[in-house]
Amino acid sequence: MAQNFFDRLRSYYIKVAEVLRGEADAASVFANTTDIGMSRELAYAEFLKQHAPSKCNVFLGGFLFDDDGAESKQLDIIITTDTAPRFNFHNKDGSGKSFSPVEGTLGVVSVKSTLNRVELFDALGGIASIPPTRALDGRVNVLLKIKNYDDWPVKIVYASKGIAPNTLLAYINEYYGTHPEIPLSRRPNFIHVAGSCLIVRVQDGMTLHDCGAGTAESITLGTYHLLTTDSDLQAVVWILNQLQQNASASTHILFSYGSLINKVNGLP
Repeated sequence: MAQNFFDRLRSYYIKVAEVLRGEADAASVFANTTDIGMSRELAYAEFLKQHAPSKCNVFLGGFLFDDDGAESKQLDIIITTDTAPRFNFHNKDGSGKSFSPVEGTLGVVSVKSTLNRVELFDALGGIASIPPTRALDGRVNVLLKIKNYDDWPVKIVYASKGIAPNTLLAYINEYYGTHPEIPLSRRPNFIHVAGSCLIVRVQDGMTLHDCGAGTAESITLGTYHLLTTDSDLQAVVWILNQLQQNASASTHILFSYGSLINKVNGLP
C-alpha cells in the first residue's frame, strides 16, 4: 500500500525538528545551511525562512518599538509582514541585529541554549517588554473580525535543551504568579524545548484532544498546557500555523508608518 501523504509530511516535520536539535544534516532540509554547528539563532531563523509564508520577513532581531518610542528588550529573531519598513543597515550579511515597529510584526523568538530557571525568566521578561499594539479601529474593514490582534506578535521561546518539563511549567506559573501585572498578550504563546516538550498558552477556541479516545475537552483560557508526546512535531505545526494565520490576517490591516517621519523630525 502506498504511503499516505500525511505520513510523509509527518516524517518531513520530524526531520525538520531533528535539524533544529542538531541531530541531522542541515543541508538535507534547509537550503544554504550546511554547517551543523551554526548558532541556534541562525538555525531557527533558517527554519522559519524555509517554512513560514513568503509574506514573512525573517531576520535576526534587536528590539521592537511603538509610535511613542517605547522599546522592547533584546529579542533574538523578528518576523515581520512584507509591508513593514526594514532597518537592516547593520545586518547586511544576516549576522547582525536589526529592529522593527511592533505594528506589522508577526512573530518574535527568544532562543536559549539551555532553558533553566534563570534563562526562562530572562526570556519571559524580554517578551513582557514588547510594546502593545494599537487598536484596529479605522484600519480594517468593519465587517472583518480579526481576533486577538492585541496578542500579536506570536511569541516563541525556543531552546535546544532544558530542565524537566514539569519543573519548567512550574517555573512559568511561579513567574506569572509573582508578576500578575503582565497581560496575557505579553506572555509567550509557545515554549519549545527540543526533544523534550512544548508548552502552549491556551487561546480562545483551543481544545485539548485525546487522540486515543477521539474526544476533546475545554481548557482554561490563558493557562499553560504541557505537551510531551510528539512535542517537536507539535511545535513545528502549531508555530507555522499561527504565523500563517497572522500573515493572512495582516493583508486586511492598513499599516501606516507615516508617523515615523514626524517623530524623527522631532514633531509630535
